[in-house]
Amino acid sequence: MNHLTSLKMKAKTLLITIIIATAIPTTMAELPRRAFIGTQLIEVCDSIADLYNVQTNAGIYVQRVVEGSTAEAIGVLPGDIIVNANDYSPASVSGFIEFVQKHVEGDPLALEVVRLGESILLSGVMSGFPRETSPHAEVIYDQFAFDGGYVRTIIHKPEEPGVYPALFFIQGYTCGSMDNMSDLSPVRKLLEGVSERGFVVIKTEKAGIGDSRSDTPCSDMDLFTEVQLFEASFNILKNYDFIDHDNVFVFGHSMGGVQAPLMQPDFDPKGIIVFGTVARPWFEYLIEQTRMQRLILGQDYLVNEANHEQSIHFYYRFLIKKETPAELMQDPEMAEFLERYWRFEDGGYLNGRHYTFWQQLQDTRMFTAWANTPAYVLSIWGEGEIVAFNPYEHELIADIVNHYNPGKARYIRMPNIDHGFVWVKDRDHAIEIRNNWEYINNHFNDEIVEILHQWMDEIITNSYSEK
Repeated sequence: MNHLTSLKMKAKTLLITIIIATAIPTTMAELPRRAFIGTQLIEVCDSIADLYNVQTNAGIYVQRVVEGSTAEAIGVLPGDIIVNANDYSPASVSGFIEFVQKHVEGDPLALEVVRLGESILLSGVMSGFPRETSPHAEVIYDQFAFDGGYVRTIIHKPEEPGVYPALFFIQGYTCGSMDNMSDLSPVRKLLEGVSERGFVVIKTEKAGIGDSRSDTPCSDMDLFTEVQLFEASFNILKNYDFIDHDNVFVFGHSMGGVQAPLMQPDFDPKGIIVFGTVARPWFEYLIEQTRMQRLILGQDYLVNEANHEQSIHFYYRFLIKKETPAELMQDPEMAEFLERYWRFEDGGYLNGRHYTFWQQLQDTRMFTAWANTPAYVLSIWGEGEIVAFNPYEHELIADIVNHYNPGKARYIRMPNIDHGFVWVKDRDHAIEIRNNWEYINNHFNDEIVEILHQWMDEIITNSYSEK
């Protein structure tokens, strides 16, 4: 009898004495749903401006209106040009998105649109972003207090009453939403696959993302504060009586694999799974990345050699000496490196995160974190990796855990999978399809779900052994 059959039998027995297993109600007010306008937009170009008799660069053009959206409800039509929204005059799609992100369900909306050369006023109330659904589970939207606001959690719970093991997912470094991801998203397919096999699945939005509201947005939040955010999210799992608190697993993907062992929650996870991550100090990792990853991606050897020397100077000053981007920009060589490889933005943002996030990575002491974890560990490296390109990182994680806690870790080298859980022939194929979204969205490697399920099931049923 496997653990899921046993749990279902236990659930039926529990029904004699209880009606249904539910979350302990939260004491805070319901976190408002983020606003959903529901338009596909492009910036106004000269030809559109001439056609509809509007000033060049004034407003944004509506290509499509989503069914059931705020835009549809108030009468926006494809072909309209939005020139004003609540006294804000959008000049770019990104600016309009930022405007929408400041609003929640129930806020008033007044739009001025130009339709066939005529100005029209439309008004109504903003609807909320659609909630995600699942064919395998009940979807619960909850929240917890953090940093002067609240952070959204999204929980997929098996529909039958009972007590179930859980998978707590920590995503990569970017500030994107985990809420209602596309049905084609490989991450969504991964989590749906785990949910289908009878696990509770928990996702956590980052600060200021989706419904979340906090004093510090994701882009400004440093690494260690974000670790505390995930700790707080993990801690509230104690509030749910449908979760088997002795069998909660953490899955850290990419940067999430760095943050997972750094957490110090109120109760220990049973296991930690990492995929596509880093274990060595970041100065060491990034020096190697400059040389090896760019050679993998086809950079000329001599160009690579020059870049490698430049990277040593940059990362020493940035990660070891802790110079700020403003200080580094005073040096033309360092300024060129920042702008070419780190998408530097005013305010100290590198690749969409505040520079302190990246500097703290040098101070994480990952060897200590892995040596001290009481959890079982599964370290998976995909042979199609071009991000976490060196299998040694994942071998090292398993070796450290097994050195200090013999038999607790397993390393798996998985073929035919890239950093984003997509099926690929090999690394060269991963490079070829890395921007091919049609391929990416239709080639999820579902073998990863089987590997996770088998490993977690072994631990839950006490049949685990190091292999």
